[in-house]
Amino acid sequence: MGLSRAQLLCYAGPAIPLAVLGLPLYAYVPALYAEMPGIGFALAGLLLFVSRLFDLVSDPLMGRLADRLRSRVSPLAWMSLGVSLLLAGIWPLFDPAPGAAPAYLLAALGATYLGWTLISVPYQAWGAELVAEDRGRRRVAAWREGAVLVGALLALTAAALAPAGQPLVAMAWLVTLLLPLAVGLAWTLPRQPPRARAARGTPTVRGVVRLAPAIWRLVGLHFFNALAAGIPATLFLIFADRRLGVAASDGGWLLLIYFGAGILALPLWLRMAGRTGEARSWGLAMLIAGLAFLPAAWLGPGDEAAFALICLLTGATLGADIALPAALLARLANHQSSAASEPREGTVFGLFAMAGKLALALAVGIALPLLSLFEGDAGANAALPWLYGLAPAMIKLLLALLVLRLARGTYLDISHAPIGETGHAPSSVVAGNSVAGRL
Repeated sequence: MGLSRAQLLCYAGPAIPLAVLGLPLYAYVPALYAEMPGIGFALAGLLLFVSRLFDLVSDPLMGRLADRLRSRVSPLAWMSLGVSLLLAGIWPLFDPAPGAAPAYLLAALGATYLGWTLISVPYQAWGAELVAEDRGRRRVAAWREGAVLVGALLALTAAALAPAGQPLVAMAWLVTLLLPLAVGLAWTLPRQPPRARAARGTPTVRGVVRLAPAIWRLVGLHFFNALAAGIPATLFLIFADRRLGVAASDGGWLLLIYFGAGILALPLWLRMAGRTGEARSWGLAMLIAGLAFLPAAWLGPGDEAAFALICLLTGATLGADIALPAALLARLANHQSSAASEPREGTVFGLFAMAGKLALALAVGIALPLLSLFEGDAGANAALPWLYGLAPAMIKLLLALLVLRLARGTYLDISHAPIGETGHAPSSVVAGNSVAGRL
């Protein structure tokens, strides 16, 4: 039985404040700390990289722990615990003391990321449990990722309305107000799993390694796709300021175009996915995004209108880029759980989150130090458009071609791969997957 719109809204609610948090973490915080006298480009990149390495390791551990304790600790209980820790971390992170030392940044990042993990991994795994059919999973993923886009718009609005020099403080207040409310409303949803599973003992590391090849392929694709998104996200405000001459305080309208286009285009991508499958639609979205973003490498002062068009075109693919792989993964995770006769959604989404965070850690750990290698501002500004525009576009185009090729076969189809801890899936599960695994 599918969820009502009111239930979908309650489920999607926590994604809004999490998205409000994501934008400053990946766009504003790197630029803020890179400009601080006591830190700078290279050290900021190193500290952000180290903190994100800790963050990505915590994701699969959280996923396995959530699966192991699923019968005793609900996803909402983990999420409620994470709220307190996250709120304790974002205030010193978003409103740093003057002359903050590197250890200050590292501690604030650690608390924020750990709280985020306690919320986000059980939250996404819970979404995979709520419904049992493909259309329902797409709706759940679409509502959640649509809420992500709404949250990004709210973050931009808060930043635009904030007093001069206080956008991060405004976004911290927004998270503080919305996150406890959203998690509280999520407690009104039915908390029992959609179907019972027989217990098969404690989940093991071997069980993680023997996940379906289709899941590992999707995790790998997600990693490179997140890397292609993470590099321009890290450099966006720097690029807008140094290359286009758009001040950081005025760059919000470009992001509004980007996320607004994502919200408006998302229903169209869902309809396409219902006809052609998630993988084919996702590959097409990445192809369009790569081609549209490629000209960014040749932009310069006075090209704000051209850059706004690029934001519009690439933003129109954003909903597909985040909702469709999540819906595909929810289906694969659900079948993995059926084959193993134990919860695996937490493990699968923990690995998925780890891959994305590793990519974002590499993005900031590569982009900022690379800029610091060039002599003076002139050298860094000359390298900026190629690092910001060309490299991500090429990664995106290669991924699009790969996904479209994989979608023509069974490489992203779980029904042709061993997925249980014993190396095989029950015959009844395989039979069911041959239809449900169609792309």
